Amino acid sequence: MTPKLYRELTADFATIPAVNQVECNPLFQQKALREVLSENDVKLEAWYPLGHGNKELLEATVITALAEKYGKNTGQIILRFEVQEGFIVLPKSTNPERIRGNIDIFDFALTDEEMDSIRALDTGKPSHDPEAPGVGEMLLNAFKIHD
Repeated sequence: MTPKLYRELTADFATIPAVNQVECNPLFQQKALREVLSENDVKLEAWYPLGHGNKELLEATVITALAEKYGKNTGQIILRFEVQEGFIVLPKSTNPERIRGNIDIFDFALTDEEMDSIRALDTGKPSHDPEAPGVGEMLLNAFKIHD
C-alpha cells in the first residue's frame, strides 16, 4: 500500500477503514502512508512487524544493543518500538516460547533517544513494490472481490 494507492482505493468509499494492515517494521516504517492515514485517524496494523526474519533487522547493532540492555530478545525490542510508535502489532508465531516473548514487552519502555535510533533504520523500501506493473491485476485475479 502506498499513499497513492490508498487515496485511489478509498476515494469513493462511503466508510473509511478504521485499520489498514500494511508491511511495516523498523526497516520500512511507512512514514508517508502514516501521514495519509492520520488524516482520518486510520490505524496502521503492521504486517511483517518483525521483518519476516530479515537478518539485517534482527541483527542490527542498535536492536541487539537494546536487547542486551533490557534483557530482552531482538523481537521484543522491535515489537516494543512498534507499540510505542502507535502501530497495531499482531506478530504470527506457532512457537510457544516466541508467543510468550511477544507478549512480554510491557515491562519496559524505550527512551526518546532509543526510539530515534531505531527510526534511523528506516530504508523506505518495502519487500515489494505494490505499484509495479501487473501487481494490481494479479491481486484482482487472485481474490474474488467482485460479483
